[in-house]
Amino acid sequence: MYELNNHTKIVVYQSLQDYLQNNKISCSCERCKADIMAFALNRLPPRYYVSSRGEIMTQWESHALPDQARVMAEVVRAAQHVIASPSHSLDD
Repeated sequence: MYELNNHTKIVVYQSLQDYLQNNKISCSCERCKADIMAFALNRLPPRYYVSSRGEIMTQWESHALPDQARVMAEVVRAAQHVIASPSHSLDD
């Protein structure tokens, strides 16, 4: 059985971790992080793969394109959006 993976999800997760390490936001709970990821992923094209070869090709292609800046820009936009209007009370 093959497992379908989305390389964009991995890159967004890594970018979010980098962003949170370098920036203080009002809430970095698991819900807000998931909301940020969902918001960013909905604005970026998916890059699916099902094999090791596909994973290597997808990684190579994503490094060959100017995607890193776009991914970080979407993570920042998503974080600003989620923190401005969180899914929960910030008092929780």
